[in-house]
Amino acid sequence: MRSIYRKIVVLGDTGSGKTALVQRFVRDSFTVEYRPTSGAMPSKKSVEYGGITYNLVIWDIAGHLFRLHPAFSSDADGAILVCDIARQESVDALKECKAIIDKKLGNIPFVVAVNKIDLSETSKCVELEKCDYTIIETSAKTGKNVDKLFIELIKKMSEPPQSES
Repeated sequence: MRSIYRKIVVLGDTGSGKTALVQRFVRDSFTVEYRPTSGAMPSKKSVEYGGITYNLVIWDIAGHLFRLHPAFSSDADGAILVCDIARQESVDALKECKAIIDKKLGNIPFVVAVNKIDLSETSKCVELEKCDYTIIETSAKTGKNVDKLFIELIKKMSEPPQSES
């Protein structure tokens, strides 16, 4: 079986659940206590998709650093943008994250994780839904759609690059 290495950056506002999503995906675990990430924390996981083994290096970037320090983001193959569905400021920060990705990393594949759906019955993502983003509602706590989120990004990274028009 063919093996491919891919670097993924996970970005979003402080407290949006980036670390919890990564830990749920990599270790299938969740912790209730909140400890903010300082700097960046890499994790690794191998996933089989389409007859290929994807060896993922997932960089969980601290919320206050989402402006993408080159040491964390250089050569990224894809990105996951995370927001907390219950906090409008977290949703608003996604547009800034996307603009930073475009400026620093170019036209790389990305997906949006609207996280913490277990905490809110109403979506604050109406504006995001107007964008042409792949949006997946997730819960790191329950595990809902976490694997789907990463598989969707793997699919996007497997497609031929889109030309910018």
